[in-house]
Amino acid sequence: MHSDCIILGGGASGLAACAALAKTGMRITLIERLNRVGKKIMAAGNGRCNLSNENMGPAFYGDAAPFVQIVYAQTPPGEVLGFFSDLGLMTASEEGRIYPRTMMASSVLDVLRAACERENVTIFTEEEALSLTPSRRGGWSVQLASGEGVFAPVVLCAMGGSASAHLGTDGAGVRLLKTLGHSANMQYPALVQLKCDHPSLRSLKGIRVQAALTLETGGHTAAQETGELLFADYGVSGVCVFQLSGLAAQALGEKKAVRLLVHLLPEVHDVDAWLEGRIASRPELTALNLFTGVFPRLLTMAILKQANIPPDAQASRLRSAQLGALAQAIAAFPLPVTGTQGFKNAQVTRGGIALCEVEPKTMASRLFDGLYILGETLDVDGPCGGYNLHFAFASALTAAKAVASR
Repeated sequence: MHSDCIILGGGASGLAACAALAKTGMRITLIERLNRVGKKIMAAGNGRCNLSNENMGPAFYGDAAPFVQIVYAQTPPGEVLGFFSDLGLMTASEEGRIYPRTMMASSVLDVLRAACERENVTIFTEEEALSLTPSRRGGWSVQLASGEGVFAPVVLCAMGGSASAHLGTDGAGVRLLKTLGHSANMQYPALVQLKCDHPSLRSLKGIRVQAALTLETGGHTAAQETGELLFADYGVSGVCVFQLSGLAAQALGEKKAVRLLVHLLPEVHDVDAWLEGRIASRPELTALNLFTGVFPRLLTMAILKQANIPPDAQASRLRSAQLGALAQAIAAFPLPVTGTQGFKNAQVTRGGIALCEVEPKTMASRLFDGLYILGETLDVDGPCGGYNLHFAFASALTAAKAVASR
């Protein structure tokens, strides 16, 4: 079977590239291994699909920022939103995050699928690309698991990373490109829950608190986040945890000691002074009752245990060293991090195809002519808030413009 362009992967970047190229009249073959396209789009943003952010820019992408800056210079954030507007999607903003106006991920998928439903587009589902081979005549051959082969001058690899294999991204794209000779940086789960080792975790399961988190790796502060923290029997969850999880996973992979220091009362800057004032106003209370109305009772018990203070100790009789330990337990409750909840539960992948092997102005491989690499297959990941989906769309549109101009 011959096409003008083969797109491997029917996720965010694959569908966006297909929608952009379909209107050029090019014959396009899109290959998706699941029984339908766009499953990960449907799961994005808890089913609401946070597709972008009002505060979009390369600074949110860590070490990949210089690469992303060039991509976004080719396809600015406004162009991505204009692309969806042209497809008929109306959007709405919520605290800076951009969603479809319907607040339903299906709306994003519907407009992409509608744009791809043209006579010149062939979509194979439940089909897997086994090999990708450059032809001696120029162009590319893709061998499918069904036994069929597809040939085209151009291939766009949009197969995603390794996060959420049940949604179609199991690392196959990186494996396929590595067989060609591309190199990849180690992949880690990102935007995922963290496993921690602390004796109080089981009793804290289900408790939510506003907290300020400091991530330490190798004994040094790596990053800080604030937000709602959810305790679980395995560790901790919440958006603030997700934002730190990629760094934590990478540090663990590098055999560094990793821990979270949790400020359980982030609105109080001087916990020592706050404690003194609270005890002065309630000298008759026990250490346990001192925090009634401040923390859930089980969390108070965990704080006192961390500070080695008996719950029935009279607050006004606590020694200076005990007060210091108590303030420390509140302002920097230590949670040693032992792992993550893995790729199965991760929203995105940290790591992937090395950026030095891809031209950011076009998304073209620097090693092979006619090969383009998009989205999460690359070593680019951003925080929660629409940054990862936006990069997938922007990289797809950048590649589509380059392919259309060939």
